[in-house]
Amino acid sequence: MVQTDASRLQQATHAAELDALYARAPLGLGLVDRDLRFVRVNPALADMNGFSPEEHVGKKVWDLVPDLRATAEPMLLKVIETGEPLRDVTVTGTTLAYPGQIREWREQFYPIFVGEGQVTGIGIICEDVTDRRVQEREIREREDRLRRVLDQLFAFVGVLTLDGHVDYANRAPLDAAGLELGDVAGRPFWEAPWWSYDPAVQERLKAAIGAAGAGEVVRYDVPVRLGDQLMTIDFQLAPLRDSSGAIAGLIPSGTIIEERVQAERALRALADDLEITVARRTAALHEANAQLTEEIARREAAQDALIHSQKLEAMGRLVAGVAHDFNNILAAVLSGLSLVGRRLDDPEALKLIDMSTNAAMRGTGLVKQLLAFARQQRLDPERIDLAAFLHELEPLLRVSAGTGVTVEVNEDGSCGAIIADAAQLQSALLNLVINARDAMPDGGTVRIAARAVRAPGPDALGDLADGDYVAISVIDTGTGMPSDVLARVAEPFFTTKQVGKGTGLGVSMVHGFTHQSGGGLSIESEVGKGTVMTLFLPREPAGQAALADAPSGAAGVPESA
Repeated sequence: MVQTDASRLQQATHAAELDALYARAPLGLGLVDRDLRFVRVNPALADMNGFSPEEHVGKKVWDLVPDLRATAEPMLLKVIETGEPLRDVTVTGTTLAYPGQIREWREQFYPIFVGEGQVTGIGIICEDVTDRRVQEREIREREDRLRRVLDQLFAFVGVLTLDGHVDYANRAPLDAAGLELGDVAGRPFWEAPWWSYDPAVQERLKAAIGAAGAGEVVRYDVPVRLGDQLMTIDFQLAPLRDSSGAIAGLIPSGTIIEERVQAERALRALADDLEITVARRTAALHEANAQLTEEIARREAAQDALIHSQKLEAMGRLVAGVAHDFNNILAAVLSGLSLVGRRLDDPEALKLIDMSTNAAMRGTGLVKQLLAFARQQRLDPERIDLAAFLHELEPLLRVSAGTGVTVEVNEDGSCGAIIADAAQLQSALLNLVINARDAMPDGGTVRIAARAVRAPGPDALGDLADGDYVAISVIDTGTGMPSDVLARVAEPFFTTKQVGKGTGLGVSMVHGFTHQSGGGLSIESEVGKGTVMTLFLPREPAGQAALADAPSGAAGVPESA
């Protein structure tokens, strides 16, 4: 008895839930008997018909909605006769709820059976789709209008699926290629006649489809086949997004730019020709300007060299005159001191005589340096094996350089023999090594490098006579010289050293010696990087007999500049 009461309660609950669902359903729900009289309707269906649910019960369908009888009655009778349902049928007409307004309903008619016998009634599910149909018609009209607009465009426009199959194309590309939409719809875009003429073009299009499918906008100029000719278009492939922003397809578009491309090609050709002409004219102008600049530089250099040579020549004549006169005076002084010394027995007096004689002898050495600058000293040129000469001189050079300065001597084996005064060459190299030492107060390296050169040539001085020379470079890592000092370094008595530290005749003596020997002196220097002084001396002519067996012994240590 308890179980029976619970079962009844559960059934009552289910019935109540079904009644509530029936009453609140948004679709119209109804039940008619075999005579097509309403048995039950929910509020939604009652509202569609314009009567209350209670007014429906017991009345025939056509008593309430007579305008629907022509389309609905045959359908309902068919369900009763066949026992088969009718789904998604359309019923149109007017009801009291919408007087004078044609409405459209989507109906479902289901037969009701008692056991397995005959049909006792029909279940009705009704949905008013009038507004939806209006919207669908408006959408179709807008789509048709848009298609007509697109078909009037001269531009190429279409729609692709995400995998690149043609869904739509406007008339412009179809007409230009002599195609119909059916010829390309559903086919891969890259297999369409526009692209099929070139596999490389097809592969590029496939890559563009992949990029656009990932959200990129791809744009490039590409030739397409239109009939029997190729025409260049400005092509773009962009993603088509739905209302949620998701990519739903792809939009290819393009415009013919063949005339513009041809014009650009002609313009580029013209620009290339113009650029070539301008480049040639510019090159010619640069060449002329370079030649003019070079000529001006040569003339300025020649003028500077001439002025400097004239200056040194004038100074040489003056110095030579003074040196000769001074040498005569020193000769007289030395002779007088010698005579006086012979007549004196006083040791103190003789000591003074010796001191005076030594001072006069130093004066004689100074005169020799002056004459060397003036190129009027007496030279004893001889054949010097340069490699052997430098090897013998190297110890003396190291001693002269002192501690803290490294001396490196290198002869590349190509120098052979030179013709020069060995004593003067030794004196010149010692002078330059001492100058290099003084330019490196914190120590450093002096490198003496000898090599064979040919004049004229890139490694030779410009004013050397044609022939073979040896270039002996004294290279230091010292403080270097500014340009104003470099311009005067070969002048006699010019020095940057403190008073008493040098006479200023060392470099001028080297300059005079090299020129008197038929060569020259090159000086290069840069502040903070060091100085390179290169002596150019003539090599022994090929086949000439030796003038001397070996280099002379070391001369006295020269006066440093």
